Amino acid sequence: MNKQIETFLLSIASSTVKNNDQIDGVGVFFEPDAFDPAIKDYTVYVSTDDAAKGTAQSYGAYSSYGSQDYYKNAATSQKASFTDPYEDQGSKMFSASFPIVYNGKTQGVIFVDINIEKFSNLRTTDSKYPSMYVDIVNDESMMIYDSESTDYIGTCLNTLISSKEYAKIQKGIDTGESFSVSTKKDDGTSIVRYYSPIDAAGETWWATSALSKADLSKSTVQLVLLMILCTLITLIVIIIICTRLLRNYIHPLNDVVAVADKLAMGDFSVSVEAVYHDEIGNLADTFSQMATRLRLIVTDITRGLAEMASGNFNIAPEVENVGDFKAIETALTTVITDLSNTLREINVTAETVAENSGQISEGAQALTEGATDQASSIEELQSIITNVSEQVQKNAEYANDANEKAKVVGTEITSSNDQMQKVVVAMETISESSQQISGIISTINDIASQTNLLALNASIEAARAGEAGKGFAVVATQVGTLAAQSAEAAKNSGELILEAMRAVDEGKAIVDETARMLLESVSKTDALVENIGEISAASDKQAQALDQISEATSQIAAVIQENTAMAEESSASSEELAAQAEKLKDLVGVFKLLEN
Repeated sequence: MNKQIETFLLSIASSTVKNNDQIDGVGVFFEPDAFDPAIKDYTVYVSTDDAAKGTAQSYGAYSSYGSQDYYKNAATSQKASFTDPYEDQGSKMFSASFPIVYNGKTQGVIFVDINIEKFSNLRTTDSKYPSMYVDIVNDESMMIYDSESTDYIGTCLNTLISSKEYAKIQKGIDTGESFSVSTKKDDGTSIVRYYSPIDAAGETWWATSALSKADLSKSTVQLVLLMILCTLITLIVIIIICTRLLRNYIHPLNDVVAVADKLAMGDFSVSVEAVYHDEIGNLADTFSQMATRLRLIVTDITRGLAEMASGNFNIAPEVENVGDFKAIETALTTVITDLSNTLREINVTAETVAENSGQISEGAQALTEGATDQASSIEELQSIITNVSEQVQKNAEYANDANEKAKVVGTEITSSNDQMQKVVVAMETISESSQQISGIISTINDIASQTNLLALNASIEAARAGEAGKGFAVVATQVGTLAAQSAEAAKNSGELILEAMRAVDEGKAIVDETARMLLESVSKTDALVENIGEISAASDKQAQALDQISEATSQIAAVIQENTAMAEESSASSEELAAQAEKLKDLVGVFKLLEN
């Protein structure tokens, strides 16, 4: 679109320069980004040589022309303006600038370089009035054209004449209407000046016809007519230039800018009626076709997006897309296809997740029940182990107590054996001294007493020894009986000495047997003590092992409880996952997917 506008601008500028001798160049300079957002600074200038060659120039960046009078004055005031005369390549010139305004904002400036020397083509002299010359001054009384000399161009009038003479002229200018005034030159010649206003694109310029009073007296009427003629010719030239520029640039360009602005704002309902059958008409037709195609494409894209928004992905383009829009169509088709495939896969995955979640939930529920049963069994096992541990602990205590008692019994049996050995020795002494028994009746009585005491102790020890001490108890009883008999025999008489000696022999034999049995009891008691010690040690180890088993069982119970909690959480999560999978299936089911 901007390429066509550029072609249009170049065509109009070149045509204007070619068809107007007074114009040396036409330029169109835009504000930054105003012509095309992709081009920050855009300028085009066509000089006389450029028009002949079919080329154009660029004046570069906005920073180089934005502050120049030919651009700044018109852009700021949004009114047509004229520069002061200047010299360019040896020619006196001035520039007329016309702002391009749209929606109250300056878009750029069109300016025309006018060659002042071309004003010499105007009729400024007459053979009847040799002293006549023509001046043109702008609204600031600056000399724009002087038919007598170019030296005064660009000089203000108040610097060329006295202040008194200039005051006369300024008074007439202030009226805004045609007037005449008489002034004098430096040589004293009286000059009559006739001023006629010229509307130069909103500014009031003045066309001045001056001649000496001597020539004026020849034919005042002819002079007036000539002045009017010059004024009209000058006015016509300026009006034609301004009118043509305004018509050829501002109005058509404003229409183009207006349509382009609507298109840029996204309004594709615009249409341009081709009034001209030239470049503007071609540009208008192009804009109409472009707007129509854009409207159809945007409508089709909007329809597709609306269908997608409603969940329908089973759609296809209804308008043929060309150029860059083909890529958009391809991209949208790819998006629709990918979304349909993705949603289809999501649906399948959701079904799989729902099914697997159900299985996981059932497994987790079974695991929870098993873990609960295991926890109950572990609790029972812990209770049993605790009871066994307590019983083993008691057994260990009993074994330790029995071990201690067995040690005491062993010690006592050993002591009894020693005592029995003493008895044996005593019996031997009695046997040896049986010959003198009668003499030692008192000794026998003592021995009987001691024997009776020993028998009593032996009975006590035999009772403590349990089964092992039964025989010893019998012996102890017999020893007691024997002691009693000995005592009785000692009391009765010596007649019983023989019987006593026999009884002593029998007692000695019994004592020897008892001593032997005591020795055997000592050996067995030592073995019993050792066995009881081993039982006690084993009971301690069993108690420690049961404590470790109890601790391990507690740990197993804690793990089972944790597994139970995790199984319950897993079951709940599986049920939640299954519910979410069903919800996902419902959400995906809303969409109408593209059919393969």
